[in-house]
Amino acid sequence: MDPANVHRDFMHAAMEQARAAMAEGNMPIGAVVVHDGRIVGVGRNAIDNPRDDTHHAELRAIQPAGSFLAAHKHECTLYTTLEPCMMCLGAIVNVAIDTVFIAAPDSHVGALNLLPHSAYYRRKLEGMRIVTGVLEAESQALLSEYVRMTGWRPHLARGAA
Repeated sequence: MDPANVHRDFMHAAMEQARAAMAEGNMPIGAVVVHDGRIVGVGRNAIDNPRDDTHHAELRAIQPAGSFLAAHKHECTLYTTLEPCMMCLGAIVNVAIDTVFIAAPDSHVGALNLLPHSAYYRRKLEGMRIVTGVLEAESQALLSEYVRMTGWRPHLARGAA
C-alpha cells in the first residue's frame, strides 16, 4: 500500500471529525492518533458549543488514549486538520507522539515556530517528525466555509494574514 495514501486516509478521518465539529457549531478542527495502522484516539474541536476553551481536537484525541500513549511513547502518529496551538503542541510533545501530520497552517495561533525557542521543548522535538500540507486544500476550504458562515476567526479564511 502506498504510504502517501495511508496518510491521506488518516487525515480524512481527522477531516470527518472536523466536519462533525462544524455540524455541532464548533470551529472545524479534527484529530486522530494512530498506532500501527489503527486509530487509537479521535477528537474534534468543542470550544464553542458547549463553551470550553480546553476542548481542542488534539487534546480530545490524546486524553482518552493517555494510558495507551504512556505505554507506547514515540510509537504513535497524530493527524490534525489545523496547526496546533501552544497548549496542544505542548501536550503532543509531552506524550511523546513520534510524528505529527498537519493539514492547514495557522499563522495566528499555530505554535510550530514557538516551541524550538524553549531548551526543554527543543530537546523534546529532537527526533519528532512534523509533516505539513496533507489535505491542506480540503481543510482550508472547510475553515473558510466556517469563517464565511459565522464571521468568527477571520484569520482562518483562505488568504488571511
